[in-house]
Amino acid sequence: MTPAWGRTSAAGTTWDAAVVGAGPAGAVAATLLARRGWRVALLEKSSWPRDKTCGGCLNGRAVDLLDELGMGEAIRSAAALHQVVWQIGGLRAQLPTRGVAVLRRDLDAALVDCAVRAGCVFLPATQARLRPGVAGDAVRRLAVQSGKEQGELSARVVLACDGLGGTLLADEPWARWRMGRSPWMGASTVLEADAMPVGDGTIHMHIGRGGYVGLVRLGDGRINLAAAVDPGMCRAWGGPGPLVASILGGESGRGPAELHKARFCATGLLTRTRPSLGGHRVLAVGDACGYVEPFTGEGMAWAMRAARDATSLLGEPAEAWPDDRAERWGAMHRRALGLRRRCCAMLRPIMHHVALAEVAVWMAWAWPAAGENLARWVSGAVRREPQAQQGAMG
Repeated sequence: MTPAWGRTSAAGTTWDAAVVGAGPAGAVAATLLARRGWRVALLEKSSWPRDKTCGGCLNGRAVDLLDELGMGEAIRSAAALHQVVWQIGGLRAQLPTRGVAVLRRDLDAALVDCAVRAGCVFLPATQARLRPGVAGDAVRRLAVQSGKEQGELSARVVLACDGLGGTLLADEPWARWRMGRSPWMGASTVLEADAMPVGDGTIHMHIGRGGYVGLVRLGDGRINLAAAVDPGMCRAWGGPGPLVASILGGESGRGPAELHKARFCATGLLTRTRPSLGGHRVLAVGDACGYVEPFTGEGMAWAMRAARDATSLLGEPAEAWPDDRAERWGAMHRRALGLRRRCCAMLRPIMHHVALAEVAVWMAWAWPAAGENLARWVSGAVRREPQAQQGAMG
């Protein structure tokens, strides 16, 4: 898909909504608003389609939400997931899960197609930055650039769905980040099908010194690899590839040679929050609200639910902007996701310390019923199946 900036006269239009960021949060929000008859512009800074750092997994809760929203066709060809195997050193625990494996590049493209079919105008390769505004303004203005073209776009509502690394809100005083303690960074890559043994329908999680790694086989046979790693150790190893190889190599410290030359996508520091989630005629949605490590397959589910909830707060495009809308959005977001985020935050020290992780994996093996209950809660009401294995240790 090529940039559509000049063809759509976007700069000369007052949009009902400008949604910035074409990930799951942005695409879902744009789709839902366009279905309601809003005039929506969906802006994405990257050329399209694009790769993205991601674990490549949607949990059962995310799958159910897409079906509920009438967007389930976006993952019809995704590979089903049935179990997750946690491994650290010689310890191994096998638990049930529910969800699908999908390449993030393909998922985002399919969700954006849903938005375009709903009537949204998609503007890839378009960078945006929100200009300062004041209470009472009928619109918010964005400075935009596509290639060598620069201009200004106006919208009655702006949804910031541009993730942790977005710059849309850089000049908004309420939007300062609050960083977590000793945050790790994310990295991902896609390996060829024969790079290493990864079973179909299985998420393989490896925990080691300096990080943890998840692997899953995609529908086309290739392997999606994602990791959260200590930035200091990543630098010491000379990049994510060698560090990830050391984690996957276990006691030998030698993982697949392909990792040393693999091209990784990387994020900035992961764990962070925004104390406030909105301002005048603008709301932060999805990862733009913050991110809580560890990776549990919930990130995209959170983002899409946030998109649904945020758009439900919006009435008609021409209505006045209530002074308390941003505050109400923050409260709604905390009610919807606060408990799950706090539980993820409790898991974070376990994933960061090998000794704690060893105890956790051993307990999941020794008491499979407790481990299964936790897995069901994380992945979204896993349905018990006769062939599901109770636990293993190797």
